[in-house]
Amino acid sequence: MKNIKLFITREFKQHFILFSFVLFCIALLLIRAKITHSIFFFFLIWNLFLAYTPLALASVMMSKISLIEKPYCFYPLLLCWLLLLPNAPYLITDFTHLGKEDGVPIWFDILLLISFAAAGMFFGLASMKKMYAILASKFNASIAHSIMLITCLLSGFGIYLGRFLRYNSWDILYRPFSLMAGIFGSLFSVQSCRPAWGIMLGFGTLMYLLFSLYNDAEN
Repeated sequence: MKNIKLFITREFKQHFILFSFVLFCIALLLIRAKITHSIFFFFLIWNLFLAYTPLALASVMMSKISLIEKPYCFYPLLLCWLLLLPNAPYLITDFTHLGKEDGVPIWFDILLLISFAAAGMFFGLASMKKMYAILASKFNASIAHSIMLITCLLSGFGIYLGRFLRYNSWDILYRPFSLMAGIFGSLFSVQSCRPAWGIMLGFGTLMYLLFSLYNDAEN
């Protein structure tokens, strides 16, 4: 009973901090809109919502053991989580929009983008911690770590697909053949393989290192 109370307390504290983080991000965005009379950066709200989706899915899976125990539920949900996860670190790449609008000091836009990127990453790390716990309980810790490493690399590649080829997570349903062609072209084409592999390895390694730090700190 004590462990259950401790788990619930940690969950509440984590969600409260994440919710406060989101409010801070939105406050910065509204201040910017008030000063500049522009809603240019409002797309960050949508990106942040997408970053939350893997955490929401992992939370649902943890709360309903039957979804984990039944293979025909678990593996489709795991695949869905994997497709959604790149949305979390994707906010880091929104720095490409830095300096495209005037009206506020550059430091304010840097603070705005850092805040949204950090919130997105924390959503992703929290969801990865939950999924790691699910995988460790279903298999073992070694397999869970291996899956997390592969997941991070795939998420890094997902960032490339989203930022440079402009694919979304749901394009696997709406544009599957175009998506497959983009994937193979990115990985094996002489012209595009370098940035694709570089972003996959770079962002994937960053995600795995951050996850390792986050997971160890929480334990």
